[in-house]
Amino acid sequence: MITVFFDFSCPFAWRGLELAEVLRQHEGFEFELLHFSLEQHNHPENAANRFEPTWFAHQQPTEESKTLLSLLGSLAAKQQGAECHRAFVLELFRAHHQDRLSLRDPETLKTAAQRANLDLPRFEYDLHENRDALREELKEDLSDACRLKVFGTPTFVLESGDAAYFRFRELPETPETARALWDLYTQVLASEARIETVKKPR
Repeated sequence: MITVFFDFSCPFAWRGLELAEVLRQHEGFEFELLHFSLEQHNHPENAANRFEPTWFAHQQPTEESKTLLSLLGSLAAKQQGAECHRAFVLELFRAHHQDRLSLRDPETLKTAAQRANLDLPRFEYDLHENRDALREELKEDLSDACRLKVFGTPTFVLESGDAAYFRFRELPETPETARALWDLYTQVLASEARIETVKKPR
């Protein structure tokens, strides 16, 4: 199984998850969706060592965070199974990046849950009544990200253990071009040249 770390605030993560969904539907790939906090990674209090943070996203009040509510909402959806979780993640990405709905607004999460056909009362119960457990689960994802030295989203971790941030500008238009993009990415990761960075100037 391939792991992908994501943060809802990141448009590149949105494209990465849409690519993953195409590959899942048309190629039978399996993806594990794990959470990352750009807010935690980039926080000034973590500047000395971003992979050994002292400021933790999961400990913050949701009303003071740009993305914590969305990450907890994702974990609440995950309680209904992998399929529901995957659907919710995609719908929340679309609600934010296509419809420009705020990740701070509980109504945005409710909209995504409805679009993903979740059991809405159960979703809202898990989000509000099981929040401490969700925070602990988020802590585990963020700890895994630090261990792997994830710094941006989306970061894919292949079954081989190879991992890399994968940023691309436009979603492929067909399943065939999606597979070609993925093959190019994985070939670079597996290459004996051990390429670490390819970045075009803006």
